[in-house]
Amino acid sequence: MSTKNNINTIRLDGGVLCLDFVNTISNRNKPELLDYLVGMKELLEWYNRMDVMSAKVSHTLERLAKGYPQKAAIVFDKCIVLRELLLRLFAAAIHRKAPDPSDIRLFNTYVADAYANIEVNWKPSLRQGELLFNAPALEQLIWWLVKSALELYTGNGLQQVRQCPACGWLFLDKSRNGSRKWCSMSVCGDLHKVQQFQQRHKKKPK
Repeated sequence: MSTKNNINTIRLDGGVLCLDFVNTISNRNKPELLDYLVGMKELLEWYNRMDVMSAKVSHTLERLAKGYPQKAAIVFDKCIVLRELLLRLFAAAIHRKAPDPSDIRLFNTYVADAYANIEVNWKPSLRQGELLFNAPALEQLIWWLVKSALELYTGNGLQQVRQCPACGWLFLDKSRNGSRKWCSMSVCGDLHKVQQFQQRHKKKPK
């Protein structure tokens, strides 16, 4: 959980792109949710922090968003729908429950669109191929999230996904014994300790 409702200072505790995206709600356990992503501007700023795309691609998407505001609004709305869809899919997996069939169908539509636009490029520095979305389209903002989520959802890493009991954020538990409980020990963990201390030392009514 982040202490400031600012996309440029939000904590990145998820451990992977798709989970950090799901965590762009300040605290999912509160009745009134504060959303860090209020529009395309914030979404682009978040992507710049994640260092997923090259600076050239990022600048291209920024120009497209300004030049085609209606298209940008549609892409943004689809991103938000995807965010809540991923929360439901990963939450079900955490609780070892089968996902809602309608959620799987919806996710498959996102996957089909994203992977219809993916390309394999050779990366000399790594001496291996890499998957990229090279089409200069605003939909890249959706496709990278889908790629990240699909890789996590269909891989061994799914068993490491946890949900913070304090704020509801999702994160990868990469601790040796799989015992990590909080999205951030310095935020939610310390808050829990303070609350426990206050409860223990709460004065009893006379």
